[in-house]
Amino acid sequence: MIQLSLDGKRLYVTNSLLSPWDRQFYPDLVAKGSQLVRVDVAEDGSLEINKDFIVDYGAEPDGPVLAHEARYPGEQDS
Repeated sequence: MIQLSLDGKRLYVTNSLLSPWDRQFYPDLVAKGSQLVRVDVAEDGSLEINKDFIVDYGAEPDGPVLAHEARYPGEQDS
């Protein structure tokens, strides 16, 4: 899943889509947990992975867990 920040400067990417699909097609992902990374968007539109922002949901205390999408405070579904 991907989610662009409201200001368009950060793109958040997870390697998990939907739990039923993950269980069926990616059992190792379910067993090890997913990750969330941030991709910084430059003014010229170029993209760069932010190596200081990588979240490993396999290391969560109640994990491993799957991260599907990021939401921002105040954001509403359309």
